Amino acid sequence: MQPVQPVNPRNQEAMEWPPSAGTVDRCREGDREALTLVLRGGFPRLVAFFIGAGVSPGEADDLAADSCEGFVKNISKLRETGAFEAWFWAIARAKLRTWIRKRRRPGRFEPVGAAGITPAEAVVEGEEHADITKALQHLSPKDRQLLWLREVEGLSYEEIGGRLRTAAGTVRVACHRARKRLEIAYEEVAGDQREPG
Repeated sequence: MQPVQPVNPRNQEAMEWPPSAGTVDRCREGDREALTLVLRGGFPRLVAFFIGAGVSPGEADDLAADSCEGFVKNISKLRETGAFEAWFWAIARAKLRTWIRKRRRPGRFEPVGAAGITPAEAVVEGEEHADITKALQHLSPKDRQLLWLREVEGLSYEEIGGRLRTAAGTVRVACHRARKRLEIAYEEVAGDQREPG
């Protein structure tokens, strides 16, 4: 199989997700166009997934690229076309676990700032943005990931469940609890800022 051309993650061409069974079958057969289509659709989703898990934007790009490489190398081993999405996200989770082990970070991730924010936007958001960022530091990586997938990516509970291999009802409850924990953390952070020191 010839190497797949690098994918420009900023390409704006729309890609249905998850890919159709026909596209996945073509990928399994080594069709370069199908592989490129899936990578074009998957790369930005992978970046968002890693950022949502607390990885810095630069490292998220690297992890997404590593995941895409794993996808290309192993797609021919996928036995069932219908299992594509769970398999795809399993690769991403494995890359994330490896990243965490290599960094050997106990507890929580370092805070990650918003990607692509302009100085003008930073001024407008000001203290509230800083408080939310601090509050997010108090959440577990799992809570941060759930909130990212639901609130930023706008995925349904069923879609999140597919990525995380969890029932939609369980995801709904976990998201509700993560929101509550964020609200409590935000109130604590904002309260600390208001108290005279």
